[in-house]
Amino acid sequence: MNKTSNSYSLLDEKVRKWIWRQGWTSLKDIQENAIPLVLAGDRDVIISASTAGGKTEAAFLPILTSILRDLAPKGCQVLYVSPLKALINDQYKRLVNMTSGMDLSVTPWHGDIDFSRKKRSLKEPNGIIIITPESLESFFINKKEYVLSAFSSLKYVVIDELHSFIGTERGKQLQSLLCRLEQIVRRHIPRIAMSATFSDYDSVKQFLRNDGALPCAIPPQGDSNHEIKVLVKEYIRQKDKDVTASISEEIYTQLRGSNNLVFTNTRAEAEIYALKAIDLCEANGVPNEFRVHHGSLSKTERESVERDLQCGKYPVTAFCTSTMELGIDIGKVKSIAQIGTANSISGLRQRLGRSGRRNEPSTLRVFSIEDKNSGLLYDLHTNLVQNIAVIELMREHRYEVPATGSYHLSTLIQQILAVIAQFGSFYPKEGWLLLCDKGAFKNISPELFLKVLRSLGANKVISQLNTGQIVIGEKGEELLKTPDFYVAFNSPVDLTVVDKSTSKRIGTIQFKPATNTVIILAGKRWMVDSWDEKVATIYVSPIKHGGIAQFNGDGIDTDRLITLKMRDIYMSDTIYAYLDKRTKCREALEDGRLFFQKNNVAKNSFIQYGNNIYFLTWAGSKVNRTISLIAEYRLGKSCPYGSFFVENITSQDIEKIKSADKPNGEELVKLKSRPVKIAQKYDYLLSEDLLDSEYANSYLDVELAWAVLINRYSS
Repeated sequence: MNKTSNSYSLLDEKVRKWIWRQGWTSLKDIQENAIPLVLAGDRDVIISASTAGGKTEAAFLPILTSILRDLAPKGCQVLYVSPLKALINDQYKRLVNMTSGMDLSVTPWHGDIDFSRKKRSLKEPNGIIIITPESLESFFINKKEYVLSAFSSLKYVVIDELHSFIGTERGKQLQSLLCRLEQIVRRHIPRIAMSATFSDYDSVKQFLRNDGALPCAIPPQGDSNHEIKVLVKEYIRQKDKDVTASISEEIYTQLRGSNNLVFTNTRAEAEIYALKAIDLCEANGVPNEFRVHHGSLSKTERESVERDLQCGKYPVTAFCTSTMELGIDIGKVKSIAQIGTANSISGLRQRLGRSGRRNEPSTLRVFSIEDKNSGLLYDLHTNLVQNIAVIELMREHRYEVPATGSYHLSTLIQQILAVIAQFGSFYPKEGWLLLCDKGAFKNISPELFLKVLRSLGANKVISQLNTGQIVIGEKGEELLKTPDFYVAFNSPVDLTVVDKSTSKRIGTIQFKPATNTVIILAGKRWMVDSWDEKVATIYVSPIKHGGIAQFNGDGIDTDRLITLKMRDIYMSDTIYAYLDKRTKCREALEDGRLFFQKNNVAKNSFIQYGNNIYFLTWAGSKVNRTISLIAEYRLGKSCPYGSFFVENITSQDIEKIKSADKPNGEELVKLKSRPVKIAQKYDYLLSEDLLDSEYANSYLDVELAWAVLINRYSS
């Protein structure tokens, strides 16, 4: 080991021996910088680096050192929270290797681990427990007599893939669980978070610990000379041109012979593009190298793809969705492809991080698609420009600010029930102090908390005793008994698809196909033979031709950081070397810029296009959604919106809007029907006014929308 390393000398001898066995000659910068901070044990630490950047070792080399040097009483020393079972299994193998000869146990804890193994670990808790938030919730409720003994000696809480939790219902559940844990052991436990790169760490720190009880350190990643190769191609969708076939053929030609990941924005697209590539293999008489990986496939199907990528015996290109963004070990991947429009900077960075390991460059291909019949959007080549914007922001290390301001009332309901199930009851003030004042829901006032309790009481989810204590109600008992109670987010109603001839479970779909219909799943075509309503199961047989791929799922909002960057790109004359010459990408960008200039969009925010008027805000989906509702509320007009425009609104309309008072979010939300506002798992239990508050808080930005209307477009 390099003698200039100060951190190496801080590590326990057994840990240094492990490093020596790996053949390392030096520590990575993130490891060198993180080790003393984690060893201090008096602060939270956010270890941020790209995939395969050494984050796990940066966290666990000092953690293992701390455990080995501290003769603590029996109990778990590290609680390691991971978002995925597959990731737990990966990290279990890595930690078992790291702890070899250290007399420390590593226990994976999730639904697939047999009960006898868990029972043994409860009798003599020790070392490291790796767990999902859902399993930790179950532990608190069903093993409550063990919670204090298991975690009384806890030295660290480690959170893997922190970015995947921020701003989600599941993330709010995790925040609440960690607050409840600290209240049980009556002390603050350092939280070590591993994550992808952020550009706004203040909100990340706030998410990791929202009371500031411990300071938070972010060790520098160090300079990176890692090479990134990018190529962007544009394809035009029109009546006489099958874009899907063209892109699939390009992928077939360019990617065969190596391991690659091809990301699509929907599960249906992953299936369709994969199937066309598979058809090309069959037509050309070559072995099939193409597979599919997404959340609607069975665990067996997904693990088969992961295993084949990891073993490297033969080349595999997987068409996938965000399921492959997280750090599951899939071995060496040569390149990443993105089909369609990249909607997230941090998401694309996470995807790109899956390639370029072992000192090889990270390679990204983007297949941008424009629809010739999309009018203004086609003339501006908006999808191409958005892809350029996301790539440029990624290169500048500027990422979306995580959304952390929602109430998350649905998750609050789940946590109210979980706390009652754990402790039997609580007084309203105690519940608010536990979950809100000292817990994760700090933006919930006592008045709002009482409103939630009343709404739950009206729905018989809870009831109140004469003593004033809150207990589980009739409906609450039913909810607690459901298998998915521990899951905070909404799971779609899935129909299981089974191969009739083998009884093998292929995956799930969210729609009921008619018999004799051909569906696409797992990169294959299946004829629907029959289905059993009682067990929600569809029985299918393989077939060679036809088929549709159909899955539920909403698109994500586009951040205003991206749309503002798009505007900058239109106004500049920068030439981007990664734009493909063969598909005339550079000419397409110039066409978009020329249209922008001819219509004087830099100064005039309104474009008349055909019979429609577009108000170009460049403000992002959330702000434009709000402006659309303000226009409907004040003018009674329907105004469709996109990421950078609001349609059917004029400068005169804006003057009328400005002449009235600024509306509040709850007023605007009343224009939405109740079903539209029910977005999260337990939203249906909320009263109308609570539902309005939740929707306005999560999906609207009245202040910024009003600023756009007033400040930029005042007369």
